[in-house]
Amino acid sequence: MKTKNKIFLSLVTIMFLSSSSFADENKNDLGEVEVINDNITENSDSYTMDFMRSATKLNLPVLNTPQSISVITSQQMEDFNLNTLNDVLDNTTGIEVQRMESDRTQYTSRGFNITNFLIDGVGSSLADNYIYGNVDMFLYDHVEVTRGATGLSSNHGDPSASINMVRKRPTKDFQASTKISLGSWNKKRLEVDVSNSLNDDKSIRARVMGAIEDTKSHLDRNESKLHVFSAIIDGDINDNNKVTLGIKSAKNDVKGTQQGGFNSTDLQAKNYDISTNAAPDWSYRNTDSKEIFLELDSILSDKWKLKTSYRKENNEGENHVGIFTANTLTTSMLYNSKTDADLFDVTLNGSYTLFDNEHEVVFSANYIKQKYTLDVWMDFTDYAIDFNTWDGSTSSRTYAVDPNSVTDWTLTEKSFSAANNFNITNSLSVLLGGKFSRYEKEGLSYSKDFSQKDNSVFTPYASLIYKINDNISAYTSYTTTFNPQDKIDAQENQLDPEEGINYEAGIKSSFFEEALNSSFAVFRSKKDNVADEAGKLSDGVTSYYKGEDGVVSQGYEIEVSGKLSDNINASLGYTKLSIKDKDGKDYNTYIPRKMINAAVSYSPTQVKGLKVGVSANWKSAAYHSIAPDVVQRSYTIFNLMSSYAINKKTDLSFNVNNVTNKKYLNSLYKRGFAINGAPRSFGVSLAYKF
Repeated sequence: MKTKNKIFLSLVTIMFLSSSSFADENKNDLGEVEVINDNITENSDSYTMDFMRSATKLNLPVLNTPQSISVITSQQMEDFNLNTLNDVLDNTTGIEVQRMESDRTQYTSRGFNITNFLIDGVGSSLADNYIYGNVDMFLYDHVEVTRGATGLSSNHGDPSASINMVRKRPTKDFQASTKISLGSWNKKRLEVDVSNSLNDDKSIRARVMGAIEDTKSHLDRNESKLHVFSAIIDGDINDNNKVTLGIKSAKNDVKGTQQGGFNSTDLQAKNYDISTNAAPDWSYRNTDSKEIFLELDSILSDKWKLKTSYRKENNEGENHVGIFTANTLTTSMLYNSKTDADLFDVTLNGSYTLFDNEHEVVFSANYIKQKYTLDVWMDFTDYAIDFNTWDGSTSSRTYAVDPNSVTDWTLTEKSFSAANNFNITNSLSVLLGGKFSRYEKEGLSYSKDFSQKDNSVFTPYASLIYKINDNISAYTSYTTTFNPQDKIDAQENQLDPEEGINYEAGIKSSFFEEALNSSFAVFRSKKDNVADEAGKLSDGVTSYYKGEDGVVSQGYEIEVSGKLSDNINASLGYTKLSIKDKDGKDYNTYIPRKMINAAVSYSPTQVKGLKVGVSANWKSAAYHSIAPDVVQRSYTIFNLMSSYAINKKTDLSFNVNNVTNKKYLNSLYKRGFAINGAPRSFGVSLAYKF
């Protein structure tokens, strides 16, 4: 570790000394330099972007970014009615959405769970690997997905992926819109979005957005009410500094919610009706999140920018659920969770000249303090049912005054990262960097004291990028990974962090002035101490895990996204994956080994204002790791969209999901539960722009 530290400190010193010209540059008269939102896809009419910072935090175009990346733009979300994060990731190359229950989800990439979630490039607080309720996309402009380890830009390096949700921002000119949507299962949704400058010189701008949704689902007794709201104001302090203040709230109340769903063996063997719900009529899952954020963007010179961010998050959950074993309700749980987090990030981006070449550099400091509490009450009264006739009623549930288990811990993380993209020649560049992290987590886990601490974690990053010509580049990259985890072993002790190594190589191309991007990437990752479920604690409900060493994931990904012509947008992706344990046996078999994601929209010139499109998501077969006879055969879900501009201000759109009414299982996650996927559904929307 000491040798690695010396290497990293030497690299940082070289970067600082090499960039000494910054001081001289900053003395120059900058004139009027406008601070703008330079990575927004709103009104772009495109399914791609020309650059993203999610992978390394450097200001690099997509063509020169040494990792496999995807973006779901505002236009693609609007075309295919992608209202939730689940919808977005269903249509993203290499991402598997595991809907284990009616409203609890887990995401995987390259065979591993995704644990890195960011908002505007700054890590978000996630107490475990699950997403509770629906993350609504109305407040966000687009979603950036970087596959592979992103230790330079996210909280932890992990070889799965990082997901960066980028907010909509205030506009200088007035724009306002409203949208009303109706759909299957009595879905009703209303959206309102207003943005404008607040003064004559347009130096102060604001945006207010809100959406409400009330819907049932294909499952009996399952219904959801959702409210999201955001208000953002930004102002130019002077020509070179902009401050932004924003608030966000999201509330999602779900009735008839599942905890675990059906035993997957029973669900497949007994062929229950697609609407059958393994949830008592008293079950619910309510989530409430609030957020306030403050940002300062500063242009220090024509080559250097500084961004300072602070975000405070509060997430609360109230849950009352039932867990079934075969046809018997064996456990009822009442549990309440709360997460409070403070997140700081300071990032300095710039470039300097050395040996007649321009080089890009970034320095970033990050601080996170997070407090998490979870109180769990349990009732073990058995109640036998027949799912074919059950109406959701059960015997009454009784809970003790004191909870059966208490979790109460505090997490503190501090990190500093630096990276330099050395442009050796006009065609060859070498990107070197790394991150130092300090990690401390202590408190109660399932009513037992624990403490985890590591004061010197170093994760290096190195890549080589070769520009074949103006449109094509090749790259290779290397990094190590370090990922603390929240799982416990049979003695109820926290597992040590996962550690590993990640390799990637690929070819990228960009044509028509970055309007069409394509990529091919091969990867190989090895992880140690991967949490593998090994059984249940004495309560029969809480899972414990063992650390699995030598898990290897490898494969390749292909993607094409952007404009195929002036009136055709497309996003096409293919993934092939292999993941094995140290003995060479298939690992995480519930994850499909092959996937295809495709979306195409077409605006015929013969009918002005008309747009039609189709998306398709194909997955290869997968099987249950505990019960190998439970198999989900390969399947394809087709979705259709059409929209028509009635006039310049009014649009009418129509969507059909799962056109062929394919019956499939949403997940074969190794806990042994599953639910049926949603059948064919319809939606119609009317949007008006003021």
